[in-house]
Amino acid sequence: MALDAPDNKGAQSMTQTTHRSISLPARPPSLQERLRDGSVVYIRPILHTDASLEKSFLSRLTPEGLSYRFLGLVKDSSPETARELTHIDASREFALAALSIDGDQEKEIGVACYRLSDDGRRCDCAVTVDPTWQNRGVGRALMQHLIGVARAQGVQRMYAVDAVRCAGAHALAQYLGFHSRPDPEDPAVVTFELELD
Repeated sequence: MALDAPDNKGAQSMTQTTHRSISLPARPPSLQERLRDGSVVYIRPILHTDASLEKSFLSRLTPEGLSYRFLGLVKDSSPETARELTHIDASREFALAALSIDGDQEKEIGVACYRLSDDGRRCDCAVTVDPTWQNRGVGRALMQHLIGVARAQGVQRMYAVDAVRCAGAHALAQYLGFHSRPDPEDPAVVTFELELD
């Protein structure tokens, strides 16, 4: 894998900051990442033209994967849902897609996203990876770039809520520097937090 530590240069090249809103060129550049197995993927912000890629991606996810993609709010994989996920509110949300390319065909294989709190200092985040691409470094690469973008936007703390049983997600969170704490109201849930400042 090309990224062993967060690289803010890559995240900053993806964004142009304008007071809490991220403005992107019509076709933002993709960053190439080499995964542990030698595969190459491309990471870029999700675009409103990605609805068909998103729909296909959603159809390949498990119920648990769908939960991650929707930041815990499980929805269906309809065209309307895919459109909603690719037409984000840039003043509050940001999403990155990981793509594999075979010839001239792009395939969405992972997404990392965040949603800002009302004060813009905290964000809820999630990462979801196509089951056939898991355990290859896609989630780690996506989250490292997402953390860099959040930091560049002035976010002070990222958090994620996850089921206790999800060992893979817990290992990724720990690798990325998130600290965990049990939810006092729900023993089946863990909250992960990462301080960015």
